Amino acid sequence: MPSHMDERTPRWRRASTRPSGLAVATAINAVLIFGGALPVAAQELDPTKAKAQFLSSCGVCHTAEKGGANRQGPNLYDIIGKPAAARDDFKFSEALKSSGFVWDEAMLDRWIEDAAAVRPGTIMAYRQRDAERRRLVIAYLKSLAEPK
Repeated sequence: MPSHMDERTPRWRRASTRPSGLAVATAINAVLIFGGALPVAAQELDPTKAKAQFLSSCGVCHTAEKGGANRQGPNLYDIIGKPAAARDDFKFSEALKSSGFVWDEAMLDRWIEDAAAVRPGTIMAYRQRDAERRRLVIAYLKSLAEPK
């Protein structure tokens, strides 16, 4: 206790080095509100960065243009919301054909992270453990969806 205070000094007047519960709660709320705790979908997206990530992560095996050719993997243009292995112009694995998957954001995220773990017997060997890179790829694919 500082020298100018004694036990007769009211508690509320005594200096404290401990933060109050209110101060801690306020700090936590500030971090949650302003500190990058936005949901992934709400974070800013740079379309150029998303396309570049798609090209560097997926572009060796896939195209993503309307009418684009298949490569080692199928063209991924307008794939969001579509059933897996639904394109007639590509030879898909039996594992993927029988999966019953629909390509939504959650399924694509799991698939890009580790396709073989999601559906053993699939042909795709690529794995992307980095969540931010997966988010960018998925955002790019979403940007290619045809209006309904």
